[in-house]
Amino acid sequence: MKPPPHPSPEEEGEGPGLHNLEQKMMMQKSNQNKKASLLGGRLGGGLLFSLILLTSCYKIIRTTAPKQAEAGSTIEVSFTVVDDGSSTQNFVTDWSYAGIRVPEGWEVTVPKGAHQQFAENWVYYSDGSKVNSQHNMVACDKLTEFCNAAFKKSKYTWYGFQSQKKVPKNISACWRNGCDSIRITFLVTIPENAKPGKYTIDFVGGDEEDDAGINKYNAYTDAKDSRIFHVGTVNNSYIENKATALACQIEVTENATNVKSAISSEVTINGKGIYTLDGKKVRGTKNTAGLPHGVYYIDGKKVIR
Repeated sequence: MKPPPHPSPEEEGEGPGLHNLEQKMMMQKSNQNKKASLLGGRLGGGLLFSLILLTSCYKIIRTTAPKQAEAGSTIEVSFTVVDDGSSTQNFVTDWSYAGIRVPEGWEVTVPKGAHQQFAENWVYYSDGSKVNSQHNMVACDKLTEFCNAAFKKSKYTWYGFQSQKKVPKNISACWRNGCDSIRITFLVTIPENAKPGKYTIDFVGGDEEDDAGINKYNAYTDAKDSRIFHVGTVNNSYIENKATALACQIEVTENATNVKSAISSEVTINGKGIYTLDGKKVRGTKNTAGLPHGVYYIDGKKVIR
């Protein structure tokens, strides 16, 4: 399934463009030189290099998901990151990683071209190819294992994915060596028997430049200070560059097909008040306030609440 085309965050008015590059480049270099000078007087070169590598490179600026979805449906959700302006944008090609946390029993896949990169049209890679590009992602069992160990939540589970191959991010003629923004898209299938109510979807993402990628880490504790965990929407996590307010809230509603089937297959119940489909009397009045969503007989008439 190919995702519908998206405008870049710049076209949507979200995320920075790449204008006034010469001024930004001068300011960036000046700030970095000042920081390097201050730190250099206190720290050794090797330690300084390590500290820089542990700095985050992205920040989440947007997540998308429908506010309401029907049980049994498949929905598209995504998160978008932009360069956070740090001085760690020194890589050319690397693996991309993305995780998503959903209620247990829900299924997650990724569409073709799930990894989308955006930048101004005139910006290009050093080999001449366009930055606005799509890359495929595949399931990553190790990231799934790491996230479930690191960010536990009762009755929820993580799905991890990685780019199918290393993705180029170095941009030619740009004041920073990172693409303007990256969007990761997921396809989430809600089971038909999902209980109506509100649920939360969380995200985590990052990358790794070494050839081994995530496979060089034996446990999530080994990888927690790596770039694999740049960003997230997870509360109480070790991720520094997180946006917990951007976790997606989804209200799941009753499956319409199941409701219609229940309405047509049950025997009519006559009587004043509210009854369940199996004939149990719930209330003696017609007031449905506080009742779970579902199908009831109210004064002898079937009603979907």
